[in-house]
Formats: sequence, structure tokens, C-alpha cells
Amino acid sequence: MMISIDLDNKNEEVVYKAFSVDGNESEALNDSYLELYELIGRDAMLKLFKYFRGDKIDCPMRLYRPDFIADLVKQTTDRRERAKIARAGGYTIKFIEGVLGKRRKENESEE
Repeated sequence: MMISIDLDNKNEEVVYKAFSVDGNESEALNDSYLELYELIGRDAMLKLFKYFRGDKIDCPMRLYRPDFIADLVKQTTDRRERAKIARAGGYTIKFIEGVLGKRRKENESEE
């Protein structure tokens, strides 16, 4: 089998097709990329490869920033609702109230 790749205009999709990877992912892809392929699909996996290859990606335990959750919590006075919002964001209400308290102290010291 002859593989023809224009090295001046190559991109990972062209190489993927030239190497006949479709249907042979489990044999062709490194384990990490195979797992990404199975999780998010070919196009997203190739995009991650293109932009982050060689980098170590750290995926935090929480999707949302504590400041963002604190802003949401601040919008309600009902303690149970505040706790639900904090838990949905992956935090405890005590931690989020600490963020709000720290922010309040910083604002007071600026005045």
C-alpha cells in the first residue's frame, strides 16, 4: 500500500485518512488518544491533539470557579438554596461563604 501525504500542507485529518485509521483506532491510536476518541469522538480528539499535544492537561475536580459559584449564592438569602447551589458547583456552603467573607473584607479594606 502506497501512502501519499503532502508534507507541505499536512494536517492531522489528512494523515488520519492516509493511514486508514478509521475503524482501526484501537490498533492505531496511543491509549490516551484512544480513550479521548471513545469519549468525545474523532474530530474533538484530533482538535485536542493539534492544540495540546505534548502538554500535560490538568482537569480540576470542579468545573466551576469558586468566585462564580459565590456570585450565584450571593443572589439568594435562603440558606438551603445557597447550600444547594454550592453543592451543585462541587463546593460546600462553608467554603463558598468563606469566599464571600474574604471578598467582603477585601472590599472593606479598599474603602
